[in-house]
Amino acid sequence: MTRLKRALVEVDGQVVGDLVAPGRPEPSVFVYDNGVGEERAVSVTMPVKGQAFSYNGLHPIFAQNLPEGYLGDVIRKYVAKLYGAGDLAVLAALGRHQVGRVVVTDSAISDPVTGARGEPLSRLLKTDDASLFDELVEKYALRSGVSGVQPKVLVPGHISEKSSVRTAGFIVKTWGDDYPQLAANEFFCMSLARLCGLPVPEFHLSDDGRLFVMARFDRDVSGGGAEPPWLGFEDGCVLQGLMPEDKYSGSYEKLAKSFDTFLSSEHRRQGLKWLFMSVAVSWAVRNGDAHLKNFGLLYRKPFAERWMAPAYDIVSTTPYLPGDVPALTLSGRKVWWPVQYLVNFGCQSCGLPRKDVATFLKTLAGGLLATADQMQSYYERNQEFREVGECMVATFRSSAVLLQESQPVDRS
Repeated sequence: MTRLKRALVEVDGQVVGDLVAPGRPEPSVFVYDNGVGEERAVSVTMPVKGQAFSYNGLHPIFAQNLPEGYLGDVIRKYVAKLYGAGDLAVLAALGRHQVGRVVVTDSAISDPVTGARGEPLSRLLKTDDASLFDELVEKYALRSGVSGVQPKVLVPGHISEKSSVRTAGFIVKTWGDDYPQLAANEFFCMSLARLCGLPVPEFHLSDDGRLFVMARFDRDVSGGGAEPPWLGFEDGCVLQGLMPEDKYSGSYEKLAKSFDTFLSSEHRRQGLKWLFMSVAVSWAVRNGDAHLKNFGLLYRKPFAERWMAPAYDIVSTTPYLPGDVPALTLSGRKVWWPVQYLVNFGCQSCGLPRKDVATFLKTLAGGLLATADQMQSYYERNQEFREVGECMVATFRSSAVLLQESQPVDRS
């Protein structure tokens, strides 16, 4: 079957340009159509006035949502049978069903999803059906343009079984034998982030502990309506002009510089504060997967307001990989740093007053202890979580002690 090498690109339902991606070693080229306004630029890194953009590989903004892992295997097998192999065919098959506002389309590829009404949250949470995730993949895999190796699927949502009113939808994750109990793991890590004041999407843990369900945050629900408009979303790889496979490259200091550059002025201070908070939480829970793709910004128009996306994808990785290290460097090192490294990052890279850094780290220490107690109570009732939970509890309490013993001196 002929490999797809050319496709159209849409933003907000309007075709904005032409994407040619012949495959390496030839570069991909994206060209804006004449008359496209800057409000429909595909990325903050690709303004319309640039007209043509060449990249050695698929441009980062298009590669951002390429599915990985289990979901990627399912989608690529299906797409290859119908339309041929290759990233461009995958993106065209996913069409509108991706994170963010950019859509790759091809007239020869139709939307294979029919009759997918969506799922009420109650069905996702109140179930003891071990095969539910497999059913969701069968129904919604071709609606799931979302990256990440953890098994996940994008699911349209409804308020209830009887309602036709749609929500922004959900990202539903599960786990396999290699990372047991990852749903509960993420639930408690995200609970800590919320407790410490980080903005997070609405999230839930299913009653049987098999599913972590998080509301999508790439739709603008502020105006109400059955079909909220899509927000632009760009992760750290896109902002730095990198492909997804480079997500473990670089440093948190460089990531802070990227957000300092691309956050709009009215959101810059708050966004950098949230970045510091998120890095500190990931340090505390020993999240070795806080890579470039797990931080991002949102906007309605690419060259107007741009704000930090809520925290997402925070897990403790050391229960599965005891020797795991941070995803990016800090002060040139990939180790679980001394607390002073976090203080320096907050003050020097994120521009926070030392007093604010000290206050948050104190809050984080208290949150770690409170969340550890909640986890212990949970695994006493759910023994299947005990092994992972005991490891996480020990980590949370150890990090709290380090923070309490290393309170920075206020020199402000």
